[in-house]
Amino acid sequence: MFDVLVIGAGLSGLQAAYSSQQAGLSVAVIEARNRVGGKVWSVPLASADGVADLGAAWVNLNTQKRMAKYTKQFGLETVTQRLEGKAVMQEGKDERMEFPFGITPNFAADDKKDLERIRDHIQKESLKREPPRPEDDNLTLDQYIRNLGAREKTIKMINVWAQVMHGVNSTEESAAFFIDYCRTNGGLFSIRADDKTGGQHQRLVKGTQQYAEGLADLVGRQHIHLSQPVASIQDLGRHVAVTTTHGTVFHGRRCIISVPSAMYKGLNITPPLPPPNRSVYDSTKLGHYNKCIVMYRKPWWRELGFNGFFISYTGPVNIGRDTSVDSKGVYALTCFVNGSNGVEWSKLYPHERRTAVIEQLAQVYNVGNKRDADVYHPSEVYDFVWKHEPFSQGALAPITDIGHHTKYADVYGKPVGNVHFVGTEYSKEWKGYMEGALCSGEKGAAEVSEALRLQARL
Repeated sequence: MFDVLVIGAGLSGLQAAYSSQQAGLSVAVIEARNRVGGKVWSVPLASADGVADLGAAWVNLNTQKRMAKYTKQFGLETVTQRLEGKAVMQEGKDERMEFPFGITPNFAADDKKDLERIRDHIQKESLKREPPRPEDDNLTLDQYIRNLGAREKTIKMINVWAQVMHGVNSTEESAAFFIDYCRTNGGLFSIRADDKTGGQHQRLVKGTQQYAEGLADLVGRQHIHLSQPVASIQDLGRHVAVTTTHGTVFHGRRCIISVPSAMYKGLNITPPLPPPNRSVYDSTKLGHYNKCIVMYRKPWWRELGFNGFFISYTGPVNIGRDTSVDSKGVYALTCFVNGSNGVEWSKLYPHERRTAVIEQLAQVYNVGNKRDADVYHPSEVYDFVWKHEPFSQGALAPITDIGHHTKYADVYGKPVGNVHFVGTEYSKEWKGYMEGALCSGEKGAAEVSEALRLQARL
């Protein structure tokens, strides 16, 4: 009999396990995959001394204290996101503009003013400390900005924000959820920024998988049971029994589930969660969140004066960034293919997906059909459709259904009986990021420790 069973060896689960151990509790971590990390996954390159981060990739050691602590503790080397050079706005396949990075695209004066007006409004709302309003939760983000009189180019830009942040279109999430999500990340400007103030400031030279591996070592590999998908979770009153698809049964006084809420219905929890909990969890959604990382032998886009950042209204790529590690001779453009673009792109064969991305890069950087151009000759290409991964099934964090973010705030992420819930989706700090996963894991472990302490007194 363990004190705590943790389902899921992503960052939130590993942190929950480690924090529980620090509180003197015995722990078993049960993981469906044959690896730790969850949506943190770095794969080695075939032809260079580096990795491709197919999942979470960015940190900010100035604003994310837990990531900073582990970066120092594990002795990890970081690289700062490159900002020098021009960015590109692709409005159509044959319609593009170049602009200084960090500045609003150089739209016509009325369109630029409108985008800045709506952007500043959302920023102001996302800095407020008050809880999200039900009336905003019952509006889609798209309708919310239309009610503010947003012009067409502004509507398209905010749709790209929703796609990149959550893997959905702005018609699929509530305004309250979007604004509150930004609030947990220090505001809209912070979540969108690539400089020292934002969430995309730094990356790891050898990949973010190092965080998961380091945490797994702290927990102790002997306490982590890989390749054990959960078949059922039974809360038996005085303890919890977790049975895996291999027939292995784990018993614990408490259970922490570190799995996206959209996947709870597949865990066969008995007794069933209360109706309000089922209502919100059965309706959360994991968006389409995909990456295509195109590797080159040299950073040819820099030679053309670009820093690798681009935004597109046409797709399939919504947004791209330079994710090179110059010290290792690794030069890469990481392309996000999310939301409705991701839905269609994911239906293609792998070679078709990669061709579509490379063709778009040629358009973005105005290369045309010069087939001898560097853009057409990558050294390696890695792509990954997270919807196709059975133990993730989508984007970084689930979004709540329209109206549910405020309606079910009292039950969302709260313990039920001996079962507790953690994950970056529940964090009040850096939701959707690795920092948020660690924060939630700490909080879940503290809940369990306190619950067991009170139980011992009864």
